[in-house]
Amino acid sequence: DALRFTVTQRGDDCAAFCHLNTLTCWGEPVGLRHLEQTLQERLKSAPEGSYTKRLFDDEQLLRDKLVEEAQELSEATEKDEVAGELADVLYFAMVRATKAGVSIDDAVAELDRRTRKVTRRPGDSKAFRIAAGNAILSKKE
Repeated sequence: DALRFTVTQRGDDCAAFCHLNTLTCWGEPVGLRHLEQTLQERLKSAPEGSYTKRLFDDEQLLRDKLVEEAQELSEATEKDEVAGELADVLYFAMVRATKAGVSIDDAVAELDRRTRKVTRRPGDSKAFRIAAGNAILSKKE
């Protein structure tokens, strides 16, 4: 038997909550948490030739890759293809978020905040954003 606490730790060098002086008693982070941790490390000190470092340093490249991968996700039809393209979008979105100092917890808090909204936007697409995305994608062809 065990009690499990969900704790949002703040700061780069904060004392760990776990009795093992690690971020969690339940093993190393996996999935998006592992990606987030790796990206935070790369932002501070990336190895030579790191593609992630290149994305952190080149805003245009990062923007272009986000648009490109979102387009590929929107066109994917098979389950494994959708999963692969979603993984790409999540990676590039997490690079953008990490560079801006936004954590997974920040995004989840925003999603939770939105679920409590009483009024909703219509959710229509934004033509000017579609045109901008098409311009980015047409230069890659």
